[in-house]
Amino acid sequence: MKAQRAVFIALFAAAILLRVADTFRPLDRASWRESDLGAISRNFTREGMNPLYPRIDWRGTGPGFAEMEMPIYPWTIALVYEVFGVHDETGRIISMLLSLGVLAFFWFLARDILAPESAVAAFAFFAFNPLIFEVSTAVQPEGLTMLAYIAAAYFFSRWTNTNKTSDLYASAVSTSLAILAKATSVHIGLLFAILWLKKEGFRALRTWRAYAFAAIALVPGVLWYTHAKLLWLTYGNSLGISNEYHWIGLDFFTNPYFILGILQNEAVWVWGGIGLVVAAVGIALARRERAASFSLIWLASVFVFLIIAARTTADEWANYYHVFAVAPASLLIGLGAGKGISLLRDHDKKLSRHAILAALIVIASLAAFVFDLRSIRQLFLEHRKLEPAFAEANQIEPHLRRSGLILVSGGACVDADGYELAYNASYMFYWLDRKGFNICSDRQTLPAVEGFRDLGAQYFVAQKSDLAKAAGFEASLDRQFPTVTETDEFIVFDLRP
Repeated sequence: MKAQRAVFIALFAAAILLRVADTFRPLDRASWRESDLGAISRNFTREGMNPLYPRIDWRGTGPGFAEMEMPIYPWTIALVYEVFGVHDETGRIISMLLSLGVLAFFWFLARDILAPESAVAAFAFFAFNPLIFEVSTAVQPEGLTMLAYIAAAYFFSRWTNTNKTSDLYASAVSTSLAILAKATSVHIGLLFAILWLKKEGFRALRTWRAYAFAAIALVPGVLWYTHAKLLWLTYGNSLGISNEYHWIGLDFFTNPYFILGILQNEAVWVWGGIGLVVAAVGIALARRERAASFSLIWLASVFVFLIIAARTTADEWANYYHVFAVAPASLLIGLGAGKGISLLRDHDKKLSRHAILAALIVIASLAAFVFDLRSIRQLFLEHRKLEPAFAEANQIEPHLRRSGLILVSGGACVDADGYELAYNASYMFYWLDRKGFNICSDRQTLPAVEGFRDLGAQYFVAQKSDLAKAAGFEASLDRQFPTVTETDEFIVFDLRP
């Protein structure tokens, strides 16, 4: 036990040091989500701290009120801004502190349902999973979401053992916070429903506790997202909720892209490749244990969400949606690794099939862990690189001599199948500290640009790779508008010379 405790402490300390080392960097990546959260935080301090009305930068001529998850996270950043001023690192520091709570609650959960060796192994895979590491310092709500999400699972698991009402309602409150922080967390309700039915059968539907739990968990989210929907209907701004089509269609059953994309994201970002083999061994050796059934039901509830939202979750850029699968996957990998360690420790000195199997399990576990460490190293090095677009924004900013709105290249309005996409790219607005419009990369025309000019756009910050998607578009802009400045990837046109 002392050795296991020492290993756990060393792992926890290493995880903290790695996150601290990745925290102190600006919002210099071309991340739409980070730039949106940074802008919303900054706009709270400049335009009012009412948390019911988050404001984005790509607002056009409107006030910028946007449909999104409840802005608990950016509002907290804004509170710190009020005291210490606006610093990009603030959001990362808050995410890093939240991540320590995530690690702690996962350890509590693993310790409760796994044997000591398995719990330490599961914690190692969870703490050094690349997705968990990525959201640990990202300026995104996933840090808060995962804290509440893991806490909800931990307290519910305890309740199934202790039957303490305090554990049940702690889980309900945590679930409510997770849903408010990220609506996609609602899938955890499937895990709770199945565990509750296993515990009490259908008589659970006749108990007032079940309805109280559902009310606490769901009503705050229903109220917030109803309000958020009204913001969308009134102002037309959304952070990918109503302005993008995420959902499964009949083509899911005819186009292998969706299931292959989901599985690839899972294999690479969640399971560390060979971790799937370790988990399968753990399930085979401990299929009747509570930890195995708990983790498999949890993982199934995550896959229900991933499949329902397959039009997004299959995309490579959307790998962070798979962060929900990391906890149950880590429990299963820990279960397999722990069984291997136990077999290796308990076998007799003679070479036997059990000893060989145990050694192979341990080797596979180490290989999966090394795979995760390599992915984290790659992410860490990417975070250290200077984003070319960020450097070019610093070159562009002095040339924007007139105040006012700008027009910026955005993403496509629809995907290859004709489904709506959230096309608003926020990073250039954030870096240039301007408000304005985005133009869809698949709807670029000179009349469209002139229309934005008539609405008040002073400059068009055009991305060359997007201009190339419309034949002759750049040439027509050159003829109509003078060039203010040009960088490797951007051309700035003066719309009102």
